[in-house]
Formats: sequence, structure tokens, C-alpha cells
Amino acid sequence: MTRFLLRLSWLVLGLSLAGCAATQVTVPPPTGDTVTILVPGYRGSFLDTDAPEPERAWITAGQALSRGERSLALPFPGQRPVPSYGPLRPAGPVTRIAVPFYSVDAYGSFLEYGREHFPGLVAFSYDWRQDVRRSADELCARIEQLVAQGKREVNIVAHSMGGLVTMRCLLHGGAAGSGRPWAGAAAVKRVVFIGTPFQGGPGLFDDLLLGTETVRNRALLPPEALFSFASVFQLLTPSGDVFVDASGRPVAWNLLEPESWWTRGWGPFADPALRENEAYRAQLVRMLQANRELHESLAPREAPPPPPFETLVVVGTGNPSTSGVRVVEGRLDLKNEPSADGDGAVLSSSALPVLSIPYQRLDSAAEHVALMSDRDVLRALERFFQGERVGRP
Repeated sequence: MTRFLLRLSWLVLGLSLAGCAATQVTVPPPTGDTVTILVPGYRGSFLDTDAPEPERAWITAGQALSRGERSLALPFPGQRPVPSYGPLRPAGPVTRIAVPFYSVDAYGSFLEYGREHFPGLVAFSYDWRQDVRRSADELCARIEQLVAQGKREVNIVAHSMGGLVTMRCLLHGGAAGSGRPWAGAAAVKRVVFIGTPFQGGPGLFDDLLLGTETVRNRALLPPEALFSFASVFQLLTPSGDVFVDASGRPVAWNLLEPESWWTRGWGPFADPALRENEAYRAQLVRMLQANRELHESLAPREAPPPPPFETLVVVGTGNPSTSGVRVVEGRLDLKNEPSADGDGAVLSSSALPVLSIPYQRLDSAAEHVALMSDRDVLRALERFFQGERVGRP
């Protein structure tokens, strides 16, 4: 049921796109010596072709209404030819899209509220398909650029997967990091994590099996495209123990064992011709390794000292969220998913930092995307940036 609700939210998003263009939210360049950076989550940034006259690849009304021809797949060695858009570049955060009788607000309300109430608001957009570690390097580079421009104090608001990007950047620094703990946090004053899946989850597993349909379009995000996104694998649980039987007892399958994928025909291995394909097997191993390496880097064996910044964690509660994958008589049952408390996409238990760091916790009944437009959350962020206590320890 929870996966149905999550798919429905993106279905409505697509229908909204079919009705009109996305609302543009203009944020003036920051002034003063403080800046607040928005780091959006998975599918939270528009993507355009990297060309002199760019074409929108994610996402347009025409794409949503058509069956589609091209996918967002990233290339990998030995990949079968697939119609794609080629190299893409981020084109700002997804804002607000509306049609008569319904609207979907991704980051529109946040940007509108933030430009008036958050000091020096800027948006960091990135290619959400790529490895979280690469996006973290890009975020660190952006912070360094802002500091070089005279910004002495940095606040960060990170939503969903953007929280993993942020934590990786702050903890390890960018590509040329010093290796010391909190190498990327020298100029950072306050950080807000909203609906961040610190401990991953099984929520995107059935997307890897079936693809993600965007209204009528099945070409943008088919299983083979998602199979090329390191980020999707990194959003899965780091343990791999997500399978349960009809009574909720654990089933001895592991999501992170490569053999499970090609022997059971998961993802692109549903095609028998690919089960013995060494290029696809190697790609799977790389993707599962990306999951392991990211989560190990976010939970190092030697715990770092307390961070130099203050932290607020916003946790969604009260909405059933996928907690596992059901197996009945040796077969996956994707229509009857086990669930637990969360924001409809991220479990409440997963939304808490893995590292033992001090933080304030603020609970919200808003659903995963709506956390970013919930007025109570936005007002709490404003007070937090002013140095007030807004949550419980």
C-alpha cells in the first residue's frame, strides 16, 4: 500500500506537468556573510541535456503523456544499446506544478518561504542518478566556492537523499579532502536533515524490478535505467535483510548478494539473455559495492568527535512506510508490502542519524514530499537558524 501511495504522488506530479508548466521561483543572489543551502533529494532536480540549446529530460508534460522513447540511463561498460538523452546536467530544484483541482509542491513553497526567512538562501541541484559520493564532492566544492566569495557562515537544509549527500560531504570533505573528521564542515554552522534515509530501506527495490512509470511513460525509468543509477542502490538498506514471509518471519535471502539477482531474475536479469552476461554481472557488483562503501563511510568504525555544527533532524511519522519485501511460496509478493511508521517513503527509524551525534528531533505528520512545504516545519527551521531550540534531544 505504501508503494502505491508513493507512486500515486508521482502520478499526480506527472498529471500536473501535463496541465501546465512548472512554477518558477526566483531566489535573489545572497547578500551578507551567511548562506543557507537547499540540497534536494532523489528526483528532486530538473535534468537538461548538456547542449548549447538544452532539452528538458526530467521532466516535461510531453514526456508524461507519451509512452516515451528515450530513457535516463547512464552508460556503463558492455551496456546494450538503449535510446537515451546522452549527458545531462542539473537545472535547478523541482518547484511547484499545478493543475485545476490539484497541485504538487516539491520545493516551491520552501524556496518562497526561505527567500524571505532564511539567511542568504541558495539552491544546490545535482544529477540525482549518480553516486552519492560524487554529489557530495560537488556539494563540498559549492560550499568552498561560497566561502571564497565571502560567506563565512553556512547553513544547510537537506531533504531525503540530499541528507546522505550532505552527511558524506561534511564528514569526509570533497574529492581532495584532508582525511580528518568533519573535513567539509569548517564553515558550517547549522544543518537540518529532513526525511533522510540514513539507514536506507527496501522502498526502491520494486522500482529496480519493475521500473518507475511516470504517468504513461515507461521509457524514462525502466529497470535497465535504474540499474545504472548508483544512487538507487545506495538508497537500499545496507544490511540486505529485508525479506519476510507471510507471517513476518525473516526469509534467508539477501538483497546485497549478487547471485540472488541473476539466479532469481531481478531487475534486468528478468531477461534470461542477461543472466550470464558478464558486463551486467559486473555492473551489479559495482552498484552493490557502491551501497556498501557509502554506508561504511557514513558509519565509520572509529566514531568521529562531535561535529562543529548544530543539527536538527525532522522525522516524518504517522504514515505507513515500506519496511520489507514479502515472500510467499518462494515468490515475491509486491502487492502486499509489510509496513511500519514513517513519512510514507522513509521509515521513522531510518530517518535518525547512524552516527552518535547530538541533535534536536522534530516530528511531523506530513508525508515525505510535503515535509518541505509544511508550515510548522518551515517556521521551526526559521527559529532554528536564529539559535532557538525547536525540538527534543
